[in-house]
Amino acid sequence: MHYKNFAFTLAEVLITLGIIGIVASLTLPSLIQKYHEKQRVVQLEKAYSVLQNAFLMAKDEYGEVTDWGLTITNTGKVDANGDIVLDNTGVMSVMSILMKYIEKSSIPQKSFIGYVESLDGRHAFWPWQVKADKFFYLKDGTIVAIGWIHNLDCTSTYGNQKNVCSDFWIVFPKKSKMKIGVDVFNFVLTTEGFKPTADLNWCNAFSSAYSADTNGRGCSAWALYNGNMDYLHKKIR
Repeated sequence: MHYKNFAFTLAEVLITLGIIGIVASLTLPSLIQKYHEKQRVVQLEKAYSVLQNAFLMAKDEYGEVTDWGLTITNTGKVDANGDIVLDNTGVMSVMSILMKYIEKSSIPQKSFIGYVESLDGRHAFWPWQVKADKFFYLKDGTIVAIGWIHNLDCTSTYGNQKNVCSDFWIVFPKKSKMKIGVDVFNFVLTTEGFKPTADLNWCNAFSSAYSADTNGRGCSAWALYNGNMDYLHKKIR
C-alpha cells in the first residue's frame, strides 16, 4: 500500500507567515502600549503610597495640616514686571515636614525637568525648573512637587475634592515633553491626607475645553481607582 505524503508548498508557508506578520503588526503595538500604561499605574500607586504614609506620620507628630505653618501662596499682588508675587513660606514648611518621613535623593537646585503638555497636547504654562524647597526626588527617580496653598483653614474645593489645603504633583520625568495625566499627575493635600484629583471634566484627551494646565489633572483618580489609563483611548465621560 502506498501512502501519499502531504506537505505545505513554499507559497503556502510564505502566505501563512505573511498573515501572521500582519496580525502581529496590528496587535503588538496595542499590547506594548497597554503594558507601559500598566507599569505607569504601578509607579503611580507606589509614589502615592509613599506620600500618604508620610502624611500619616507627619500628622501624628505635628498635628493637623492647618498647624503645619500654612501661608496662602498667591498674595494677590504683582511685581513691576506684572508677575504674580508668591509667598512660598507655607509650601516650604509643608515640604520640610513631609520630607522628614520620605526616603529621598538629593535634587540639584535650578535643574530643569522639562516642558509639560495638556492631555490633549497643548503646551502648558511650565517649563519646570526645580526649586529645592518645592521639589524632591523619591529613591526611584520620581519627582514630587507642591503647588499652591489655597487657604489657611483647608476649606477649598478643587475639582471634586473638598477640604483641600494645596495641590501636589507626582512627576515621572523624561527628556521629551511630558503630558498631564500620562507623565505628570495631580493630587491634593486635604485635612484627611493626599487624594488624587478626581474631576473627570479635567481628563479628556479628545477635547480642549479646559485650559492647557488643567486638562489631564482629573486623570489621577481614574488611573488609581481603575488601574488603567483607558482615558487615553476613549472618552470616559
